Amino acid sequence: MIGVVLVGILSGIISGMGIGGGTILIPALLFLQDMNQQQAQGINLIYFVPTAIIALITHIKNKNIEVKAVKSIVLTGLIGAAIGAFLAVRMDATLLRKFFGAFLLLMGLSEVFHKAEHKNEIKEGSKQYMNEIQFANIKAEFQKADLEGKIRLYVTTEGLSTQQYKELLGMYPVGELEELEKALG
Repeated sequence: MIGVVLVGILSGIISGMGIGGGTILIPALLFLQDMNQQQAQGINLIYFVPTAIIALITHIKNKNIEVKAVKSIVLTGLIGAAIGAFLAVRMDATLLRKFFGAFLLLMGLSEVFHKAEHKNEIKEGSKQYMNEIQFANIKAEFQKADLEGKIRLYVTTEGLSTQQYKELLGMYPVGELEELEKALG
């Protein structure tokens, strides 16, 4: 029972990250619960709905959803899901399991050998994107401001990372840093 709980938590984490919790959940159900492939995949589909909703809410809040792409992907995905479910319930469990294993193997190899093209790309509209714009504006104002203006900018900036604060501090001439320390108390 503890193994199933741990698998549920791990699958939830993986699902929330958008990696595919079924890659953990289905094999675990097959080995820990002695289920056939169709049963494990059926449970995975039920498990997927609430975990996907939680992850979706988080991604919507962080503006990680491309609305234009969603419509066509969902429509074609529904058609594909109907075909896939029709085939899965009629297919021999052993054959379905082999297809699942081959799929996992191909996806794993793809991830290992595929070069990430957008690894460090910041999505427009995301919190990180807005933070970078805010920081660029603050830096520009900082460069133009006198000491009092710099102190005011430094003290009133919220949501910046420690690295960004350090970068702002690095823009002070040495003598002004002492003034800043006095002003901050």
